[in-house]
Amino acid sequence: MVETDPRNDQILELLSDDVVKRILTVTDQRATSAQGLDDYCDASLATIYRRIEDLLELGLLRERTEFQADGNHFKKFESNLECLAVSLDDGTLQVAVDRRDDAPNRLRTIWDAMQPGWE
Repeated sequence: MVETDPRNDQILELLSDDVVKRILTVTDQRATSAQGLDDYCDASLATIYRRIEDLLELGLLRERTEFQADGNHFKKFESNLECLAVSLDDGTLQVAVDRRDDAPNRLRTIWDAMQPGWE
């Protein structure tokens, strides 16, 4: 599903960050933990975590929890982008985001829409 995101400025600002670009390119190839991203990004782990949170908030990254046999668990992150396009049309800059649409995400969206507003 392609949509025009009302938060274009936030998306464009994030994409200008080298750490964000590395996170998206690495996680497009394979789900990776924040510690695993540390090997690819020239930034502190705290910065990597901040960028991950920004990407999650905008829906450009998704997380999953992996469990180990010993009971420990950790989060891995993967790109949620199929395609991202920036266009300039008649003086208006637009960002179109085509997110990966999988069954669990569709179900979560439907479920969330059926719930009363919790704050």
